[in-house]
Amino acid sequence: MTKESRNRKLTAVLVVNEETDLIRETLNSVRQIVDEIVLLNTGNTNAISSLASEFQARVVAHAWQDSFGEARNAALAHVTGEWILWLDPGETIAAEDAASLRQFVNSQVDIMTAYVLLVRAPQAPGAIGSEQIGQVRLHPNHPGIRYEGRVRENVIQSLAECGMSIEAVPFLVQRNGIESDSNWKIKRASRDAKLVEREIKETGPSARLMICMGEAVQTLNDQANALMFYEQACRLSEHGSAEMLEAFYGILTALDSRPDGLDTQIQTCMTALEIFPLDAQLLCAIGGYLQSKGHLDLARRSFETAYKHGQINLETWHIDDIDEIAASCLAITTHAVGREEEAERILMEALVDCPRSVRLRRQVIETHVKHGRRQEAIVELDKLPSDYPKIESLRSAVRGASLASKENWVAARPYLEAAYRQGSREPLCLRWYATTLAALGELEMSREVLTTWKERDSHNSEPDELLRTLLGGPTVRLSTSSKAG
Repeated sequence: MTKESRNRKLTAVLVVNEETDLIRETLNSVRQIVDEIVLLNTGNTNAISSLASEFQARVVAHAWQDSFGEARNAALAHVTGEWILWLDPGETIAAEDAASLRQFVNSQVDIMTAYVLLVRAPQAPGAIGSEQIGQVRLHPNHPGIRYEGRVRENVIQSLAECGMSIEAVPFLVQRNGIESDSNWKIKRASRDAKLVEREIKETGPSARLMICMGEAVQTLNDQANALMFYEQACRLSEHGSAEMLEAFYGILTALDSRPDGLDTQIQTCMTALEIFPLDAQLLCAIGGYLQSKGHLDLARRSFETAYKHGQINLETWHIDDIDEIAASCLAITTHAVGREEEAERILMEALVDCPRSVRLRRQVIETHVKHGRRQEAIVELDKLPSDYPKIESLRSAVRGASLASKENWVAARPYLEAAYRQGSREPLCLRWYATTLAALGELEMSREVLTTWKERDSHNSEPDELLRTLLGGPTVRLSTSSKAG
């Protein structure tokens, strides 16, 4: 049956404090598609009074009750729209997605359905990719819908009681870069820990609360207690549930800080894979652990399964391009076991499946460079996004690196040096420039390049390995005040 198409009233709702710039950024992204804006303000009303006028928003002053669930329910009482779009300060929706979302509300929504949107957070320092999760952000203005929980609040229980179904829709909510602000993250973690403690006193422990507490203390750099909370979450969660999967993820990350944690991580992954056998993140994780232990064939099989059959659970935070990462790692381990042509074929096939993948295209460029195929590398470079940073300096680096791969050090140096001086800090440039300098006997300059690389990417072990290989010295030692650029 065709759904009725009409201009349904859509209300954007935000629970705010005094994040004026973040609120403005969010409202600017949706002002053209919503009919009403409700700001439930738990802070100083004067701080956002100008926003209310600028966006013709309704500001509702509300005393903070140490509960996000309570605040959201209070906001619902002031909504007059037929449909509600929830956003947090600093979150935005791209113009194309916003227009599609508006059209979807007008023509395709079902009054007995709530809709899950993807929420994406920017890539954190040291992480291999940005993360995303599916959350109910669009639902009808139904009197039975209520949020539960002081923190990590959700409407799942009330939706079930209302007899509503939940469906995912392909609209992306992008979080602001404030996620990478360490001071902001610490402040949020401290707040969340207090809210969890209060809710535990009222309702007792649950998997949801233990996961939230694990995340909070992990942000506060208390890995031992984070591990304990994640293990409790695993015991309290329903077998095979999204909460159990998320608890396993937490255990694995908490073990990263333990010098002897690798064997435990492998065992934990094996236990988790018995329950979630095709989870792409678990498969990639155990592949990485096995690769670190030198078990390349087993690692390769894990990456291959992740790439060909891996699944993700939208209810948990997951790496948004895990399929590309699986393909990349599969190519690397295939190459490492001596199957170079197969590794290259894997990359090219993956790039056909993911033509906009910068990660895979860069890897293909590096493969061409390694074999001295300059023209082929340049062709792939020209397919990178038009806004790719310092593309011309990368072009110079590719030319120099292609010569260096053939040990034509003297001819390679000017290209690589020009790219470096123009600000290129691509691994391809740094790797081949340091190698070229070492080959020409300029060891101190080579060491300087590798140190710069390590300072910019402290989680990367390649600068250390190159320092040992090229210069025969100890690993790059940085002062405790050094920070990645």
